[in-house]
Amino acid sequence: MDLFERFEQLTSVMEAMNAEATKQADIPYIRLHDYVHYCDVKTFLHDYARRLRLNPAERESLLAFCFRDTLEIKSRIGERDLYAFTFHYFKSMVYRTGNLDTPDDCVEKLDMDRFGPYRAAREKQWRGERLTDEENHLLSDTEAAVLRAMRV
Repeated sequence: MDLFERFEQLTSVMEAMNAEATKQADIPYIRLHDYVHYCDVKTFLHDYARRLRLNPAERESLLAFCFRDTLEIKSRIGERDLYAFTFHYFKSMVYRTGNLDTPDDCVEKLDMDRFGPYRAAREKQWRGERLTDEENHLLSDTEAAVLRAMRV
């Protein structure tokens, strides 16, 4: 079986699972494109948060936040490469540690000092609470930085 046939098999399995779930459990249909995006977010989060001391519930909450946030921002910014956007989204929230002169000896970690306030502001916005000017700037500046990085 070649790679193309495997992808076609995976697609048909996903379609069958979607059809079954929507009939039995009133679960919404999951587009394959959204599932691939979920896998991308999960991979980036694993790469940048694996050195953080997060318990499984915190890691799951972080994954859910990043998935929702990237999809919502993507819906506002229009037609852009979702993978590239997600890559730059995470890159804007990391810092490098270790021997910075030797790429093999350094790692990138999610910068919780930067990401924490951003997440708090976005979740406050989702709850419909009034944002401060500082929080509004943080959200818009972060989005703008990601879009600028995509143009490079």
